[in-house]
Amino acid sequence: MKTSLLVSLPPGQLRLGLVEADGLRVAPSDPGYLNEIREEIRPLLAADWVYPDHLQKGIRSLLKAYGFHPSGRNRPASEFLVKDLQARGCFNAINNVVDINNHLSLVSHLPISILDLDLAGPNLCLRVGGESEEYVFNREGQVLSVKNLLVVARGEGDRAALGSPVKDSHATKIREETRRAFGVVYTAATITPEEELAELLKRFARLLETRAGATAATWKILDGPK
Repeated sequence: MKTSLLVSLPPGQLRLGLVEADGLRVAPSDPGYLNEIREEIRPLLAADWVYPDHLQKGIRSLLKAYGFHPSGRNRPASEFLVKDLQARGCFNAINNVVDINNHLSLVSHLPISILDLDLAGPNLCLRVGGESEEYVFNREGQVLSVKNLLVVARGEGDRAALGSPVKDSHATKIREETRRAFGVVYTAATITPEEELAELLKRFARLLETRAGATAATWKILDGPK
């Protein structure tokens, strides 16, 4: 893995899954993969489906540990995706890379960031958002305040926040020209065992290769300071 991620946080239970992919070909997902997604997420559309309590409480507690309040519009991305899926009644396909990200977030119930590495830069850090820090998260110009939120940020230059477990910055979102991407799975040692996270990351890397044309995809697990 060529990209460095410095964790600049107080001790805690944070556990990250990192994936880096080169040589991507961003395009609409092929019908076969979309069918695979639809079959796997079908249970989430059942009237009696219930969000796994330990995952919802675990991720929310992780974010609260740094002073953020993950509810309403600020709920974790994994929860937002389920709400959006249930409101639409179907998976919202965007492009192959984003579809992979959202697919795996839906089935794991873990928030995942996916950034364009050429726009983000090779030196990143994970820190807590500052008092008045914010970024635009969509093309409509809507803004997310990242005060007290875990953020992936540039480790040099403007040190701008680029992604979070809630929403990613529009500035480094995956686009048609994206060739390199960096994914961050947010969890905790008390939520996701190392072996379980490793399987998710292997699948993430494999899908980026088989469904998004990556010439290489690597992964690793990074635990925060104890």
